Order: sequence, then structure tokens, then C-alpha cells
Amino acid sequence: METEVIERPDTRTTDGDHDRFSHYVDKTALTRSAVSGETVVALCGKKWVPTHDGERYPVCPACKEIYAGLRS
Repeated sequence: METEVIERPDTRTTDGDHDRFSHYVDKTALTRSAVSGETVVALCGKKWVPTHDGERYPVCPACKEIYAGLRS
């Protein structure tokens, strides 16, 4: 009898996982960041200086959930 090993994908998240998403940020803060290079804070709590086009990435699930809760 032979034993088969089934590999499970690693589903843990790391700090870098936030970089794979676009995040919801206040428009005024985003504009200010574009001019001054200031750090912005997304609804999910991620802090960064935006440098990429957010439309190229899927929306952060945490930001999406928080935003949906604000609109209700």
C-alpha cells in the first residue's frame, strides 16, 4: 500500500498581500498624496503612498466590505 501526499495551498496572508489590491481611499487624501507624496490610509487600514493605477487590480475585499457597511 502506498501513501499519497496531497499538498494544500498556502492561504495565509502577509503584509504584502495588500499590494495585490486596489483600496478605497478618501478622494481628497488621494489628491493630496499625488501632489505632496503623503501617505494615505485605506478603509481597511493599509497605509501607503499610491504610485500605481488602482484600476489594474481587484478591489480589496476588506475595503469592499467596510464600504458596503457604510452605505447601508
